[in-house]
Amino acid sequence: MGYIIFVTYDNDAERKRIDYLLDKWSSRATVKKPRGVVFYIETDEPQEFLEELFSRLEGNAEEKVEVYSAKRVEKGVRAKRRTLEYTIAEEKKVVERFIDYLLSKMNAGYSHSENEAKVYSVYTRKGRATIRATIEGNGRTKVTLEIEGYGDAVDFLAERIDEELKLFAGG
Repeated sequence: MGYIIFVTYDNDAERKRIDYLLDKWSSRATVKKPRGVVFYIETDEPQEFLEELFSRLEGNAEEKVEVYSAKRVEKGVRAKRRTLEYTIAEEKKVVERFIDYLLSKMNAGYSHSENEAKVYSVYTRKGRATIRATIEGNGRTKVTLEIEGYGDAVDFLAERIDEELKLFAGG
């Protein structure tokens, strides 16, 4: 079954990541990224619309136009989530500085705060994810990191963070 997928992107970097994905999938699927204009129309008079469209094209309009019937498919992709929790025998400020350093090292950018948590966004070769960091206590500091994203990015980040935090916490 074929699918027409509409993707809105915010910048050229995002567009390039989509182009890369289409190139990657072209060996596993039929991928068409046609020149010209692609649009979706809902009408009770498709024949009348096509006649008007064909009348505005030069050359052989039948070679230039492909028409597919389409119905909306609900997105069946859910974000993946992993929660990492640690209790570290260090002062809260020391732990906060290490978490900031660690996430900076992974190119995670601070996005905003939600209640007691700092929220970071990170883009890796495995995909994009959001990391919500909550740090509580003092002396014995509890760290909770919630990682949310799609594909392999979540597990990739969780493994890297887990390895670094276990080293920092002393085992």
